Amino acid sequence: MNIMTPPGLRYRFTGHERVLHSVQASKALPQLMDWFDYRRAFIVCSHTLNTRSDVIDTLVAGLGARCVGLTDKVGEHSPLSNVLSAAKQIFDLKADVIISVGGGSVMDMCKAIQLCISEQAFDLEKLLQLQMQMSDDGTEMLAGSNAPPAIRQIAIPTTLATSEWTPVSTPINEQTHQKARFLVTDGAPQAIIYDPSLLARTPVSLLMSTGIRGLDHAINTACSLHPHPLASLLAEKAIQLYVENLPRLHNSGDMEAFTSAQLATWYTGMGQMSVPHGFSHWMVHIVGPLAGVPHSDAACVLMLAQARWLEGYANEQHGRILRLLKRTESFAVVLESLLAQLGMPRTLADLGLKDEQIESFIQPALDHPQITKNNLRPINTAAEMRAILALASGL
Repeated sequence: MNIMTPPGLRYRFTGHERVLHSVQASKALPQLMDWFDYRRAFIVCSHTLNTRSDVIDTLVAGLGARCVGLTDKVGEHSPLSNVLSAAKQIFDLKADVIISVGGGSVMDMCKAIQLCISEQAFDLEKLLQLQMQMSDDGTEMLAGSNAPPAIRQIAIPTTLATSEWTPVSTPINEQTHQKARFLVTDGAPQAIIYDPSLLARTPVSLLMSTGIRGLDHAINTACSLHPHPLASLLAEKAIQLYVENLPRLHNSGDMEAFTSAQLATWYTGMGQMSVPHGFSHWMVHIVGPLAGVPHSDAACVLMLAQARWLEGYANEQHGRILRLLKRTESFAVVLESLLAQLGMPRTLADLGLKDEQIESFIQPALDHPQITKNNLRPINTAAEMRAILALASGL
């Protein structure tokens, strides 16, 4: 494409207009609908929330006639067939806003739906032609579509992985078992509603794994090859909030911890699009689909492996974080202790992966447009990829 990013520091704003923190979603959503003058909302939510709780029923009741439709057919990694089906449904119903209620798969699906509707791309071939590209220096994501947004999203997150802060969507292509990669114009939600009482209803195991995914985003921002001072400052504070509050989320009545964990996602999200991320952020896009494991569980293992890989290469970055945490051991030891405390996986074997599967990740990872880019300690060859995966195996 022959596009280079300009030299010097750059900060990327992601288009949010309202962020409501520590509010009750059922009361805040109708108020936002009034604020933006929306009249026809379509809800996209997780199947579990819709069938095993009263959360969605309460939101639908609050919207009344302004709710024109709903789907809970999202699925792990938001398969593209579900994206296309929901996009056509939303378009046919003439909805004027999408309400996402759930985790990263739900929000990712909504971003891809927005792209489908804006581009009138309701078949797989046309949609895949709109995938993002990278600038020639590998530091900037470039949208594959210049169409103005035809519909926006209001997000009500129930997890902690920070998808609500990016315009990036990576749904899975069921035909190839690989992630599609979209940068959606105005794909980041127009508004975010952070309801700590709703977060407290999320299963603890999911809170922990998505919290680690959010932590991984913050670490990649703080340890970026091309850092930004504001992004680093926010990321370091986010790391502190995650490390201090994730263990407290076992107590569903500790609203201060849930509020602080959501604040950690806010700090993380405000900076993560402004700097390129390294290995652990992108490698989950290989391990997750190919191994059939959740992104967030893979992130636990890959985050720890990256911290070990960067020992001696990220002394300044790790040092700032350790001082903030008032810890004296290595950063990798801090992360391993946290994962053990939370009962989260620490090795690829903990994810149920065998040596042959791990070896099969190497070539797809080398072929990926981001995994070998922007690492403080280079990962360019099969031998280097094999070495960091050995660390992920606990070797």
